[in-house]
Amino acid sequence: MNATKRKFHALLNGIGNKSTTSLTSKDDASSVDLNSRGDADSHAKKRRILSANSTRNTLSKSTSPTSIRSAMTQKKSASPASGILAVETPKYAPWDRAAFLKRLKSFSNLTDWTPKPARVNEVEWAKRGWVCQKSERVRCCLCNVEILVKLNRKEVDGKDEPVYVAQNIEEALVDKYAELIITSHDEDCLWRKRGCDDSIFKLPLNHTQTTLQTLRERYDELSARSDTLPYAFNLQTPPGFDLGLVLKYLPEDFFNTPSEVPPTENASQREINKVALQMALFGWQGYTHDRLGAQLGSVSCQACFRVLGLWLFKSKKINEAGEEVEGPVVDHLNVVTEHRDYCPWRNAASQNGLKPTAQTASTAMAGWEIVLRVLKNDYYLRHNGERLGENTTPRPSSRSSIATGSGVFGTEGEEEDAKSREEKDKERWARLRKVKSLFDTKSGRKSHKTAKPEAKSNSRA
Repeated sequence: MNATKRKFHALLNGIGNKSTTSLTSKDDASSVDLNSRGDADSHAKKRRILSANSTRNTLSKSTSPTSIRSAMTQKKSASPASGILAVETPKYAPWDRAAFLKRLKSFSNLTDWTPKPARVNEVEWAKRGWVCQKSERVRCCLCNVEILVKLNRKEVDGKDEPVYVAQNIEEALVDKYAELIITSHDEDCLWRKRGCDDSIFKLPLNHTQTTLQTLRERYDELSARSDTLPYAFNLQTPPGFDLGLVLKYLPEDFFNTPSEVPPTENASQREINKVALQMALFGWQGYTHDRLGAQLGSVSCQACFRVLGLWLFKSKKINEAGEEVEGPVVDHLNVVTEHRDYCPWRNAASQNGLKPTAQTASTAMAGWEIVLRVLKNDYYLRHNGERLGENTTPRPSSRSSIATGSGVFGTEGEEEDAKSREEKDKERWARLRKVKSLFDTKSGRKSHKTAKPEAKSNSRA
């Protein structure tokens, strides 16, 4: 009833406003029509924008670095023969010298690992896949077995006391841990079955160009520390070592920078940092900390990872004449014996993968001796076998202490050594002539044969 009244009153109020109502209705209708069209257009536009955005997002996702990396990873895994599969070092690679050195480096911190006897030192553990886990603890990098190496403890009056000298460790404990290096691995661990070969520690020194290049790199790193290097009289080198002779063995362009081609002056005329060269010849180079970067006051060996603070070996005060007024903390820097006992720069057994015996002691050479031999042989080859200062040439002594590097040069039996060297040189040059003859091609030999009859015909004419 109320609804009928409201409709009736609305009809009465609308009488006389028909045109307005019609116009309004028309406007409303047109507006509705326009709005509907606009809504339809806007919806279509939205659909186009959404589709474009989705396409763009799809393209951006497909071309993003993450998707590219994942696609490359999938491609690598799909094609294992591509040769780019090695992302990380295998956990079992007894032939990999770089992996061995990485394991050995984990033992270099003295707060984590104290010196042990030779049979159970860090080299033996690293050869069998062990890494140092701090506080005398080792872990296998493959089977993850961990061992606490309690060698440096000795019970005195019922209390454990530390033992810092390797020789004072009981032999029974050494035998026990020498066995545990192998047997502590899991039964199916590959490191239990086979470890690294004894020659894994060998320095790559026999290739002349590589030896010269690495020597120059070590020299450059040490020259950058010239202000902190010890003085020449602070260094102690093996008896018989002649730096002047070594300088003559070096190629004339050895000290040239890469931009100096050809050499602008003779090596003997340019200013050479002789302290840096001597230390580089014996395997020392600039020390770079893993987190802190280059340390200008320290040097290191990249074979035994020994780090030396140069301030310990440099004289505290000298006068204007270059004479020492106040000595250093450590009397001298012995460039050989400052390496660790097992370092191949010092130890001939580590460098040659064998233990020196009566038959091999005179021929086995430590790393620094091989560098000098390589430089000498390279000089002979460049100068057609011309000898240089033969009376002062360093030569190994049969009674030298190869493992420690002391007394490696001597004068006993020089005549016999000279004869043996001459015979070896003759054999070497004979082999070189044979190698040279191999490069004579068949066409060259044919042309040589055809040239002979022509020459005979010309002589008859």
